[in-house]
Amino acid sequence: MERTHQDGQLCETILCEYLLRKDFYVLRPASAYGPVDVMAYNSNGDIYLFDAKKDMSRVNPNRTKSTRIHRVLTKLQKKLGVHMAYVNLETHHVHFIPNIEGL
Repeated sequence: MERTHQDGQLCETILCEYLLRKDFYVLRPASAYGPVDVMAYNSNGDIYLFDAKKDMSRVNPNRTKSTRIHRVLTKLQKKLGVHMAYVNLETHHVHFIPNIEGL
C-alpha cells in the first residue's frame, strides 16, 4: 500500500473520530472511489459531506511564511456541497473549508 493511500485512510479515520466526539453520526462509503470520503449528520438533521485531505503547507517563492496547500473541489463535489476537511496527522487538528459554525 502506498504511503499517500495510508495517509488518506488515516485522515478519514481521524475525521470520523473528530465528528463522533462532536456528537455526529458518521457514515463512510463502501467504495474507496467517489466524491465523498465521509458523510455526517447530527440530531438536528444537519447533513455534511466531506472530502478528507492531509493538511500540508509550503513556503511559496519570495515568501518566508508557509501557507496551507489548498485542494480544489471537483464540479460534482461543488454541486453536492462537499466540505474540504484538512487533517493534521500529527496533532489531529481538523480544519474545514468552507468553515462550519460550531465545528
